[in-house]
Amino acid sequence: MLEVFETAKEAATACRDGRGPFFIEAITYRLRGHVGPDDNIQGSHTDIRPQEEVDMWKKKDPIVNFEKQLLDNGVLSESEVSEIKKEIDQEVREAHVFANNSLFPEESELNAYVFK
Repeated sequence: MLEVFETAKEAATACRDGRGPFFIEAITYRLRGHVGPDDNIQGSHTDIRPQEEVDMWKKKDPIVNFEKQLLDNGVLSESEVSEIKKEIDQEVREAHVFANNSLFPEESELNAYVFK
């Protein structure tokens, strides 16, 4: 379950020791839509992906699987998981409020941090 962490840790250590760079390929799958709650599999629109494909990838969800592993191994209790989820929800809500209350960037900043 921690293969990505271990691989990244080893690569970072090797880079710090002058034995890099490294390329780490992670095969991922988008479970949510790109444009909002009424998109793809969480909304009412028909997804172009076969349901069997979506279901297969849902079973591989690393967040759900890691939570299960932590619970099964007694690392966290249900109440601790619940508390973590509450903290995450609060952080996301605060970030949303901050974003909604922030000014749009100046036109001169449009290409800032854009790389070719």
